[in-house]
Amino acid sequence: MSNIKRIMRKVLWLTLSFLPKNPRKAVCQSYYGRGYSDSPKAIAEELRRRGWQVFWTVKGHEEAKSLPQDVTPLVVDSPRAIWHQCTAGLWVDNSRKWAHTQKRGSTLYIQTWHGFPLKRIEGDAAEALDENYLKAAKKDSQMCDLFLSDSAFLTEIYRRAFWYSGEVLECGFPRNDMLFGPGREEEAQVRRSLSLPDDKRLALYAPTFRKDKGLSVYDLDYQRLTEALSRRFGGEWLVLAKLHPNIAEKAGRLALDPRWVRNASAYPDIQDLYLACDALVTDYSSVMFDYMCTGKPCFLYVNDLEAYRSDRNFTLDLDLLPFARAEDNQELEAAVLAFDPQVQRARQEAFCRNLGVKEAGSAARQAVDWLERKGR
Repeated sequence: MSNIKRIMRKVLWLTLSFLPKNPRKAVCQSYYGRGYSDSPKAIAEELRRRGWQVFWTVKGHEEAKSLPQDVTPLVVDSPRAIWHQCTAGLWVDNSRKWAHTQKRGSTLYIQTWHGFPLKRIEGDAAEALDENYLKAAKKDSQMCDLFLSDSAFLTEIYRRAFWYSGEVLECGFPRNDMLFGPGREEEAQVRRSLSLPDDKRLALYAPTFRKDKGLSVYDLDYQRLTEALSRRFGGEWLVLAKLHPNIAEKAGRLALDPRWVRNASAYPDIQDLYLACDALVTDYSSVMFDYMCTGKPCFLYVNDLEAYRSDRNFTLDLDLLPFARAEDNQELEAAVLAFDPQVQRARQEAFCRNLGVKEAGSAARQAVDWLERKGR
């Protein structure tokens, strides 16, 4: 972006932020302009049910295609988007807003965040973060009126590491509300969208990214995994590989044999994949905590544990996690074959009890209830 455009953007934010607000207009955003997804999507659905006017910021036309017809797309940082943000009664976001953003007047800002953190983040990892990001994060926390939390553990991190002293609602992540339903429609949608056979059971492989954004760590043996899943749970299996959004465009470089695995990295809403898949393999990603809501088998494949630990380290002892952990493909096969649902269930219950996890399928409703009480 040229200096002239930056100056024009700054002037627009500074001047338009003084405009009157429409108390029933919301501008939502997910991951800096991705499509209709994550907790902002769940809140937007609740707002639509209650008659709000909903706008959604997107990077471009491709992301806009995911929006319902009555949700209006706005290109990120365009003059039109800035005008609607400055005149909205509500902002909803799951990531930090940049430092040029200005919030004034009666606008309320709900920050849903984007996951239960296993690795250290924000102020706890300040030495690993860019100075511009830290500046924006601190300002974002100052602008927020409400953070949503899924646990007492996360609320403590907000207080300690997010430079935030405002209200926190411990209601769960709105994106996970759908995981408490049957999921039949979502599974059908996934199979149609990815052209998957109806006779294969599905497993999801959803690892996080590494600091170097390389691919060498993703050496999962898909054939061995599917055969182990078949032996333990029955049926024929197919893996859906969904790389983290930061490296999703590199998924085509992986050797993905369609007999065992399909690339699902471009699928817009991972919550649909949780419902469609009968097992999850991940590493250090917060997807494990979301998937926990389904009660289905989960396995951790951590073949670079010490290297990852030396980057940012972890917020808790990995031995407290309720899922079987493997450091190579042989150990992963053994973990699948030895899976005991009662053991995982007991460990999940203990984990939730010890960390004060609160997921009940009503987070979006609770968030909008708070909003409408606050806006009266």
